[in-house]
Amino acid sequence: MSGPDFKRDLIEAAVRDNEAVGPRSLGAGDEPDAGPGRRPRRVSPWSLLLLLPVAAAAGLAYLELNRPEPDPSPEAGLDGGLQVPEIRFTGPPQAVDVSVFPLPVQRIVLDPGHGGSSRGTAGGGLTEKALALDIAYRLRNLLDDRFRVAMTREADMNVALDRRTLIANRAGADVFVSIHVNWLPANRTCGVETYYLGPTDDPELSALAERENSEAQGYSLGDLPRFLEGLYAQARQDDSRALATAIQESLYGRLRAENPGLRDRGVKSAPFVVLIGADMPAILAEVSCLSDAREVERLRDGNYLQSIAEALDAGIQSYAESLLPTAKLTGA
Repeated sequence: MSGPDFKRDLIEAAVRDNEAVGPRSLGAGDEPDAGPGRRPRRVSPWSLLLLLPVAAAAGLAYLELNRPEPDPSPEAGLDGGLQVPEIRFTGPPQAVDVSVFPLPVQRIVLDPGHGGSSRGTAGGGLTEKALALDIAYRLRNLLDDRFRVAMTREADMNVALDRRTLIANRAGADVFVSIHVNWLPANRTCGVETYYLGPTDDPELSALAERENSEAQGYSLGDLPRFLEGLYAQARQDDSRALATAIQESLYGRLRAENPGLRDRGVKSAPFVVLIGADMPAILAEVSCLSDAREVERLRDGNYLQSIAEALDAGIQSYAESLLPTAKLTGA
């Protein structure tokens, strides 16, 4: 039964119920029931009051019958079971694959370690600062036919650690390569190793980083948050690891031909201050070591220094080609 019909039936039933009450005594001013040829009797206002509850009930019934059907519960399954809503978790952003951007390596900044009052390691009359500068010059000569190359220092001079990456950032460098010569504990043969920025729990690497970072000037405890932010910059860290891997493979593969006892000390992460400020893939290469007397003699030979430079050149080239495997690197 539809809503309006139901309401009408309720009202008619109420009228019939009132008529069933029967004749009542007439009071002053009342008129007898209407008969043939007489006017119909006037309905008392009190009789209308009797209809109000019925009309209200009819209205509520109408609203109930015409209430829209509720939407099905999202938990109700097709078979009457429970459907678990899909849950999506947010997470840290994924590192960007640089291969999706057709950007070649064009600008390279070389960073000869130490300089000026900081000589670095030393042995047999050789110093790290002089060897690093010599190798950097040789490497620049190899690279400049394909890339635009700059150096953080071109003479024996002091350059603050934060200034080195600032030079690279302002130059818009695509790659930053810091060149160093290591010192290993006694009774260890010479080895090559390449670092990218990151944390370490190796006491030996922590000591090396502390030694290299001891030259940092102008920093305070307030700089720690910025250091940590740079230390865990995941996207840049991944690119730097790729660069470090290419350079390490080239260093070890080429130099062991001249030094069969050379150790591959691998690719590692360490918190070097000189790498923290870099806006581009940045690595620190320990290309030799002055704690090995036989290696000292090799480092006196310009041909061996040239071999180190060529190994670094090949590593950088390999990394650049990995970004554009089908493109020709023009260095324009």
